[in-house]
Order: sequence, then structure tokens, then C-alpha cells
Amino acid sequence: MAGISSGNIWIDTFYSLQKKDLEEIYRKRWILQFSYSLEDNLTEEQKKKGWKISQTTKFACFTCSKCSHFWNSSRVSLIFHYSLGKTKTGTVLLRPFGQMCRQCDYDNFINPKFKEENVKVILENLILKIRKNCYREKIDSDIQDRKYPKIRTKPHEKDLCEDCIEGVCNKDNDVL
Repeated sequence: MAGISSGNIWIDTFYSLQKKDLEEIYRKRWILQFSYSLEDNLTEEQKKKGWKISQTTKFACFTCSKCSHFWNSSRVSLIFHYSLGKTKTGTVLLRPFGQMCRQCDYDNFINPKFKEENVKVILENLILKIRKNCYREKIDSDIQDRKYPKIRTKPHEKDLCEDCIEGVCNKDNDVL
């Protein structure tokens, strides 16, 4: 994948970051995959297999595919499940949560779009958590908050928010 783009900003950015921050140091490659069925908890079996969770809420934008209405939201939740595993590859699963359009009757969740610099900060923070939780590195727990402060804007429309509907909105936490 060196020099070749997958066409997905998340996968390309993660590959680049994990290469220097994980693979070159620990000799284990990590991959990122999307999984739109992830939940905000782990089963006992997943925990026994070493899976961990990181959840964050960040800024993103949306464009309705039906009416082209555009909006921003500072409350877009992302859930990551990650595991070092016993193979030569560590795995990260990502679920970004969507929102519905309030301008039209389109009742499907629209996927968020993140700026490249925001994706990089989100993934840098995730890699710090991987280093801390999978490789037992001593990481300053306040480092993520200094890099990306939380900003709250307009009132949140809970009835249009996928993560509110599923009961996971606006949580920033790790579940081990």
C-alpha cells in the first residue's frame, strides 16, 4: 500500500500513522476496517480475546443525498473496537454514526464527512490508546484533550441523531 491510495481518507491516514507509530516500533501491522454494526460495549468473549473500545465525539459535516441540505455537527460519535490479536496483524474496527436530514422526509442516516486534519487527530489519539492499552506504554492521559478541545454549538437534535437513538451519543470513553 506504500504510495497507493485506497481512496478512503480513514484507511489511508491510519495506514500512514500506524506504519511509523506501531509497525516500525512493534513489528506488527495494524489494519482499519469499517463495521456499521459495532456497539458501545464488548461481550465477555470479546474481552477475553483482548478487544478494547475507544469512543469519541467530534466535529463533522453532512450533506443529504436526497435534498442536498448541508449541515455541521460537533456531536458526531465514533466507536472503535481494537485488538492486538495473536496474528501478525492488529485490527481496528470503526463505526461512525450518522444523522438524518431535518429539511426533507429522507429517513436514512447520512454518513458524516470529516476534514483530513480532523481524521488525523482522531487517529493519532486512537494510536496513543493502542500504544497504552495494547503495548502498556506510559501515555499522558490528558494528551488527547490538549490536542482537540471539545466545542459545543447549536442545540442537538436528538431525534435525528443515530447515536442518540442508540443511546451512545456524546460519550467520550474507553471500555476495557
